[in-house]
Amino acid sequence: MKGKKHCINSISPCPFGEEVQTLLAMLMSRRMVREGKGSPGAAHEIRVRGGWDKDHSWGISFRSAVSLSLAERADKRERTVKELRYVLRRLMQAPVALNRQKLHTITTKQCDDVLRAHCRTPRQYVKGRALLHSVFTFGQRNGWCLFNPVAALPKPRIIEKEIVPLPWKQIIELLRTSRQQEFSGCMAALGFMLWAGIRPAEIERLSWGDVDCSERVIILSAEHSKTGGCRHVTLYPVLMSWLRRIPLDLRKEGMICPPNWSKLWRNLRRAAGITEWQQDVLRHTFASYHLKRWHDLPRLQEEMGHSSLQLLRTRYLSMRGITEHHAQLFWSSSILP
Repeated sequence: MKGKKHCINSISPCPFGEEVQTLLAMLMSRRMVREGKGSPGAAHEIRVRGGWDKDHSWGISFRSAVSLSLAERADKRERTVKELRYVLRRLMQAPVALNRQKLHTITTKQCDDVLRAHCRTPRQYVKGRALLHSVFTFGQRNGWCLFNPVAALPKPRIIEKEIVPLPWKQIIELLRTSRQQEFSGCMAALGFMLWAGIRPAEIERLSWGDVDCSERVIILSAEHSKTGGCRHVTLYPVLMSWLRRIPLDLRKEGMICPPNWSKLWRNLRRAAGITEWQQDVLRHTFASYHLKRWHDLPRLQEEMGHSSLQLLRTRYLSMRGITEHHAQLFWSSSILP
């Protein structure tokens, strides 16, 4: 077509008329409704915001592709969906806006510019790149673009920083402070993170029904674990002793974490005199003390739920400042206040 510019990632304009466009939109909408990913009114949305322009030129906007991509992943965990929505929304608000640009016209350089404008660290860049890549993969699968421009972007190297275990004095102070009445609701979660290595996000999904004291295991189902795989974590004697110190009314059915968990947990750390806090420090503390005490990497790998030992070796195992005496004390009831 004379005067018409084409991108390498584009195809010929759609020759279909208005009726066919509407029919295709309705079919797509019905499929989404059938799979629980859309509403009956989605046909109009798909036709107006994505699919074809008023001049019948082919294409779907980046914004529409993001919306439909999120709708397809609506069956994932609520926390995961929120995180996906948050990051993709931030990418769309970047200085290099892609919102209304056709998906098949977006270049690799534009993707890189958007990621650099939004992501301040290599880790954020890798995460943003993965999400952006998934949107274009979704577009390819639906025929909205012919190739994925993000695939050509190299992944920046991430240098893993050492995360040292929580200092011994802070461990003791955290345990002691949690025994106070105002913080007793945090005792169970603290124990599971410290002596079982449960991740902070995982602990918020756990209930007392997942704790089997007779078998001495904590059961993390696939829907609760970060990696999507089920695992059983040992209830060590020191953890069993700690749980028995929790008031009986807090050990009934229900969630492990109290409703105001985030605020209560933050206040507990502050009351214990801890001003700096790393997200997974208790999990790292568990891993380091476990290895120092038993020197059994395969066993620790199973407890942590890792698919390989590489992550343990490169990121989790820092036994700096941990003595044999403290390692033995950590796993005994003598540590308990």
